Amino acid sequence: MTHRILVLGGTHGTGRLTVAQALARGHTVTALSRHPERLEIHHPDYRTIAGDAARADVIERALPGHDVVISTLGRGLKLSSEHLLERCMTAILPAMQRLGPRRLVFLSAFGVGDADRYASWILRLQFRTMLASLYADKAKAETMVRRSTLDWTMVDPVLLTNRPAIEPCVAAEALWAHGVPTISRATVADYLLKCIDDPATIRKRMLLGPPSKMTTA
Repeated sequence: MTHRILVLGGTHGTGRLTVAQALARGHTVTALSRHPERLEIHHPDYRTIAGDAARADVIERALPGHDVVISTLGRGLKLSSEHLLERCMTAILPAMQRLGPRRLVFLSAFGVGDADRYASWILRLQFRTMLASLYADKAKAETMVRRSTLDWTMVDPVLLTNRPAIEPCVAAEALWAHGVPTISRATVADYLLKCIDDPATIRKRMLLGPPSKMTTA
């Protein structure tokens, strides 16, 4: 099934790959970004909207005509959150609940909130020190998503890499990590798109990682 997808944060990292893969699969895609010119894609089923996803008026202007929203918003390599996801969800969730669409796929990170119990000790140390600001923001955003009435899926992958291939992966609500597992952004983008039409993922947080480094319950 093809969809009309609004990608938030589609001009960098996993978002950029999500846009490219979605177009390759026949979806119609809109990327909302403060700097849409950074995504140099020319495709008849692709358009951009320039704007800040933390502004309600921008979100309300972008939502009509779409049946899925995929959020790949994040701070990139920066270690200070500036409450980005909390501010964006404050604008996005009420607008979607009022105007639609109902389907939201939200990219977060492995070990956020109470899911840190599934992480190895070395990962937990990173979450609580150098990544503390980012993870606190993601935790607030996840809580807001959970409390919404939307048909949401949260995807929490392990450490991301820029390896180009779509790799084998395992996804589950309870998934223990061993050591410091990694997964390619291409794999995460592929999984985000697969979630759209998978009813088994609705209103669930799916932890995502490589089979060789993960153990399911």
